[in-house]
Amino acid sequence: MASTSSTGRQSEIINVFSEIAPPSASTSVSATSSRPSQKRSWDVFLNHRGPYVKHTLARAMYDALHATGLRVFLDSEETQLGDFLPTALEQAMRSASLHVAIFSPTYAESPWCLAELSFMLKSGATIIPVFYHVQPSDLRWVTQGKGIYTKVFLKHQENGRYSLEKIDEWKRALHSVSFFKGEIINNIE
Repeated sequence: MASTSSTGRQSEIINVFSEIAPPSASTSVSATSSRPSQKRSWDVFLNHRGPYVKHTLARAMYDALHATGLRVFLDSEETQLGDFLPTALEQAMRSASLHVAIFSPTYAESPWCLAELSFMLKSGATIIPVFYHVQPSDLRWVTQGKGIYTKVFLKHQENGRYSLEKIDEWKRALHSVSFFKGEIINNIE
């Protein structure tokens, strides 16, 4: 019975990320990824896009929050080789009571970030947006086909990998979060 529950749970996770995971990850799970993963509880989940943000602002936030004793999930720090990434991300997002979404000019290029954002909104946990070299209006305009993310969403649509419903869901998620109280950061020292 436990294995059926575990298998069912893994299928649910794969379905959540099926449109963004590489085809090989969504169709089969290797022996290492099906091993029981360490379940941890997190205080904060950091959502961000790209190495530049990861090594600057996200890293600085991780270090500062971690130094206060908070359990902070930053993918590069808290995942290991062989971890099944969709499972690790989903568990971290479910357990975190606070989500910090760092929006940058390249944020919408990542289907993973967009899927995480949609998931965070559905979770009902607190989300603090950090607008890093973008403005809240940049997120708000996406539903009108305007702003810095316009070309990226056209590419998502043109490549045909994602359904129009999924793309609209991502746009609505960005639009919704644009109205949350957050921080605007243009430089980090």
